[in-house]
Amino acid sequence: MLCLVCGSQMKADLLDGIYRCPQCGFYASTFTHRINGEEPLDELRREDALQSLRVSNFERILDECKDVIAPSATILDVGCGHGWFLSRARARGYRAIGIEPDEGMAQIARGSGHEVRVGFFPDVLNADERYDAITFNDVFEHLEDVRGAASAVAAHLKDPGTLIINLPVSDGLIFRLARVAARFGFHGAFSRMWQRGFPSPHLSYFSASTLPRFMERQNFTLVRSGRLESLRTEGLFQRIRYDRSVGLLKASALYLTACALSLVTRLFPSDTRYFVFRKK
Repeated sequence: MLCLVCGSQMKADLLDGIYRCPQCGFYASTFTHRINGEEPLDELRREDALQSLRVSNFERILDECKDVIAPSATILDVGCGHGWFLSRARARGYRAIGIEPDEGMAQIARGSGHEVRVGFFPDVLNADERYDAITFNDVFEHLEDVRGAASAVAAHLKDPGTLIINLPVSDGLIFRLARVAARFGFHGAFSRMWQRGFPSPHLSYFSASTLPRFMERQNFTLVRSGRLESLRTEGLFQRIRYDRSVGLLKASALYLTACALSLVTRLFPSDTRYFVFRKK
């Protein structure tokens, strides 16, 4: 497997199916998606666990990007999920449209009054559709063809257009600690970071430096980036338990560990960042 960022040969990492580039530190996996298949997740717990954290991050992104997205802009949110970002964008006067491959999630977002295309980006778009901004909120790391997605973004952005990517990064404290634990044979946390066994696992892990480097090669220029909150105690236990395979005792141990980490994470690089790019 060749590295998407620098083209070097990647090497097997600490879990089966995960690879790391020894030159630039980019990570990739060979996991497969099972979207619209049999779901091991408790979606009600997932919604309770994530909504507060995600909405707070969406508000921050929109605040930080109000100078690069015009008030009358049209925004395409790829992988819109429950429609939380669409709601925050609409509240600010933007026309926001979603794309969501999960049929159940798409119906939830439509139930909030949003326009949502069911399917994959860019397959469900017409060739002549153009948007002022395209967003990937906790989605980019799930894409099977990252280079193809970047090319499609360029084709469907107006000139000048804004691309916003919000995703977990490999230089965060929790990712690094989970990888250290995996090195000593404790694979659970690192496996969870990759969402191994989930319907839509992580297929890549960029860092604060490798994502801009990759996007530069796709003819995008970094405008700004910043840290986002990745861990809060509110909804944390539900976040752990929405994977039905995690028992009560294990979930309790993970919860206590995460609570302890939450006290120090602000002193270290965040595990979640946003990046704002412009087409060259």
